[in-house]
Amino acid sequence: MEHWLNEVTSDAALMDDFMKVCSFGGRRSGSGQDSDALNWALGRLGEIAHSTKRIDVPYAGWQCITASLMLVNHGTSLQCKPLLRSASTLPEGIQLEVVDLGKGRPEDFNSAGDSIRGRAVLVEHEYPFSPNHMHRRKKYDLAVAKGAAAFLIASPWAGGGLLSGSSGRGYEQSGIPAAYLDFESAQRLRKTAASGKAVINLLIIGEEQPNAMAGVGVLDIIGGQEGTVVISAHMDGHDLGQSALDNATGVAVALAAARALAPHVTQKTPSLRVCLFCAEEWALAGSAKYLDQLPIDDRNRIKLNINLDTVAGDDSLTALISDFPALEPYVEQASQIAQVPIATWLPLMSNSDHANFARFGIPAFRLVAGFDRPNSRVNNILSSGDLPAIIKESELRQALRVTCALAKIALDKTEDELNALALR
Repeated sequence: MEHWLNEVTSDAALMDDFMKVCSFGGRRSGSGQDSDALNWALGRLGEIAHSTKRIDVPYAGWQCITASLMLVNHGTSLQCKPLLRSASTLPEGIQLEVVDLGKGRPEDFNSAGDSIRGRAVLVEHEYPFSPNHMHRRKKYDLAVAKGAAAFLIASPWAGGGLLSGSSGRGYEQSGIPAAYLDFESAQRLRKTAASGKAVINLLIIGEEQPNAMAGVGVLDIIGGQEGTVVISAHMDGHDLGQSALDNATGVAVALAAARALAPHVTQKTPSLRVCLFCAEEWALAGSAKYLDQLPIDDRNRIKLNINLDTVAGDDSLTALISDFPALEPYVEQASQIAQVPIATWLPLMSNSDHANFARFGIPAFRLVAGFDRPNSRVNNILSSGDLPAIIKESELRQALRVTCALAKIALDKTEDELNALALR
């Protein structure tokens, strides 16, 4: 198997595919860039097998019409970027006092008590891949529950500019206006608040797009045994950079893995499916709708999901194994065969499409680079720094080697062995 993996790792098209995905731009769902990139990727998958299809699933779309943030105390403009699906303000904006909640952890909200109600809360974004990470949507939900009138979340990196992300607010949910700030704007707000009172005027006007559609690209390579192993990656990203980390890396590796694994799907193996999702950055909406709409028998045939999301940007790899302890020895076996260290993290982290597979009891994990390494290049995620130049070819090839080892082991398992991966 090692000899086969050595050949796989030298895939000549891997970097070309990666650069091509990046060339479509940030690929924010609703921009058309994600759809164009998905159609291109389906063409690439079609070179492997003719059993490709595109499925379009509904999601609650949204676009920002205008946004601004003013520090009223000094009459100065600050940098802001609304979260996806932010609630709108009044047409003239809303004037609010800011409450600085530091990290914005539950204890910070509890300590602030009633002072939150009717004010704008300011919290800090956290590096998303760490054991103690608290997702922005959880902080947003706390702000809504505590009666805040607006939600501001600051980048923790000086000179890093603005970040992008979703509020997670559903269609026709009231919610509150929500925006990212750059580090310097947040520091100015904090300094003003510490010396007395910081008052802002926040303007966000958004447009709901309730009938938006997100693409899902599917390649099926049919085996002769019961069960399906799914390799997934998301195509969409954000519009500040080129979404190279997140997730051109995963898409390029998924395409190369499909090329390498196709000859190994036989009458003696389960089937292999590759899924490329859009609207992942919209609270995982694309994969959620895809799995919800799958016929029950088809969904029940899925025995494992290997989700590739941000698989370069650091030389370390971790499998987030979603509360499926039986996945740990399986990942360790792949690590030994690939001769690449792969750490595991057991608790479910709902930060990519694997979480929707796990929701249906399907053993699922996210392969991610830079776990618990906030100073790695992965910290460019969601920012204008998410560009192809920060990705090392060696890291992509390492991720491909690991992915192929993981998938080949799964394809060689019996139905009973695959079912055992779901045991908890």
